[in-house]
Amino acid sequence: MKRIEAIIRPERLEHVSAALEHAGFQGFTIGDVRGHGQSPETTGEWRGQQYELHVTHKLSLVVIVEDHEVYDVAAAIMEGARTGKVGDGLVMVSEISTVYHIRAGASNGEARSSVVGGAV
Repeated sequence: MKRIEAIIRPERLEHVSAALEHAGFQGFTIGDVRGHGQSPETTGEWRGQQYELHVTHKLSLVVIVEDHEVYDVAAAIMEGARTGKVGDGLVMVSEISTVYHIRAGASNGEARSSVVGGAV
């Protein structure tokens, strides 16, 4: 099993979600993240004072899949997230050695059917 994590622009979430659904993957977990990378710095305003933002707001999206599904999910995420500009994000893939399904008390193969292709 693999864990695919993508860092994407918040405004591209609907596009990524539609691309994943079109590819047959409906479940994912999402969280707000902030970071500093190659995106250009922007300015903000607070109480009438302008300031530079050194970190940008992104979303972290996680999908758990079988090994043979990695390319399809990564391709769908990239299709939905791509704007062609700096700051489009990243897709990272890592190995999962063990999965425990809390409600069922199952692990690995027993938990696999309820976790794969879904949210964590």
